[in-house]
Amino acid sequence: MVAEGEDLVVAGLEHGVRPSVLFVDAERTGELTDLLARLGDVSEAYAVPHQLLASASQLAAPPRVVAILPQPGPFAFRDVVFPPSLGVWLAGVADPGNVGTLVRSAAALGADWVALGPGSADPFHPRATRAAMGATFAIPLLEGVRGEDLAARDGFRVVAAVVDDGRPPWETDLRGPIVIALGGEREGLEPGLSQLGPALAVERVTIPQTHGAESLNVAAAGAILLAEAMRQRSAGEIGSAGPVA
Repeated sequence: MVAEGEDLVVAGLEHGVRPSVLFVDAERTGELTDLLARLGDVSEAYAVPHQLLASASQLAAPPRVVAILPQPGPFAFRDVVFPPSLGVWLAGVADPGNVGTLVRSAAALGADWVALGPGSADPFHPRATRAAMGATFAIPLLEGVRGEDLAARDGFRVVAAVVDDGRPPWETDLRGPIVIALGGEREGLEPGLSQLGPALAVERVTIPQTHGAESLNVAAAGAILLAEAMRQRSAGEIGSAGPVA
């Protein structure tokens, strides 16, 4: 995977992931003394002209460092906590930036793993890894997880984020073991839910919004649900009045 910028490279180092190839802006090596000292054992390290590194980057501001890192995983259900205390399943979340932001939120808010269903963006796409800000290395990412794959397992509930007709998250028991399911930006979650079948317990949640507002971005909705799950687990109760019957 490609890591643009020293922040991602450092995040990899903190999780035991070292670059296999390193490109450094030849005009700015003096600004990177400490990092380059940590990377002194990288066998393929190149100082390249500023314009060349800038032309190869997708960032608006050219990075000082671009590295090739080993891609974490691959992970399967046998490699992760299952059933999870808190898992996340992305069904058709096609925008890499949203996937990366959700990975970052999941890692920060206590999820055990993030599973990506068909139609979801590559979590190792450069835009996804930039949005994840190092969380790519902090939480297992399972790719190609179909609804049928979840439905073949038990011991957890699915909490499905839907636009309408769901219960507010603070009135829903999010204390686990659960998998929060989030759908695509256009089609929503319904196509993914149709793959789950009748065996799994599915609870629909809807985040209330002011009248006339556009639906929430999937990354924002995911962060709200994950934060509410963390709050309930910390407080040991649902809402302010205790568990809902």
